[in-house]
Amino acid sequence: MIRRLYMTLAGAFLLAPLIVVGVVAFTSASFVSFPPPGYSLRWLTRVLADPSFMRPLANSILLGLAAACAAAILAVPAALALARRQMRHAAEIESFLLSPLSLPALILSIALLFYLSRLGLGSGFAGLFVGHTVVVLPYMLRTVLAVARGVDPALEEAAHTLGADPWRSFIHVTLPTLRPGIVAGALFAFLVSFDEVAVALLMSSVGSMTLPVAILNHVAHNYDPAIAAISLIKIVLVIAVLLALELFFGLDRLMLSRARR
Repeated sequence: MIRRLYMTLAGAFLLAPLIVVGVVAFTSASFVSFPPPGYSLRWLTRVLADPSFMRPLANSILLGLAAACAAAILAVPAALALARRQMRHAAEIESFLLSPLSLPALILSIALLFYLSRLGLGSGFAGLFVGHTVVVLPYMLRTVLAVARGVDPALEEAAHTLGADPWRSFIHVTLPTLRPGIVAGALFAFLVSFDEVAVALLMSSVGSMTLPVAILNHVAHNYDPAIAAISLIKIVLVIAVLLALELFFGLDRLMLSRARR
């Protein structure tokens, strides 16, 4: 009984801000108030027609997709090599690839800005793409690695025995086995990139501004229900991605597989 009460209180504590944001997004007032004096689609339609929000939203989606794809291309061979211990100092290499998880976001962002600026990529979409790929790679690697460590090497050996070359064996045997981890990792990587603030704040330009930066800029100069409306749109997109993650892989199985590492 006590445990159920604690779970209910914890759920209410987590959901209450989302409910407030959802309600305020439909207010008819010109200011933020809860409960609202009336309800209207005014702020949602205004936000959907506002380029200062829609362009950063498109940038965030495109950047998230690009970073997730790049992370997948890098993480799959790295995970296979680490899982099979095909390289010296595999543990040290794994720790290095996962190191962005242990660094404060601001420190990592400043380091990326300093390094990429020397390469001429200090601002703009290209710099954001490289920075976000570095940020999301550990999430992709951990998820794929958890699946790769459970792959039976005998499957590839059987394919080779039946005459498949290494490339055909990888495409038809290894890759389908890794597909759940790749899909789950890509969705996690997209969510992390979509919500990332520190790198985007330091490295985005006017044309490459992401949605979190646009929201911060709006809050700095305005305090109106538009911020609740765009936040509601962002929440809906994140929930849609999480539902896709549950559909493709299962959040409970993903957490269990990572916990067994």
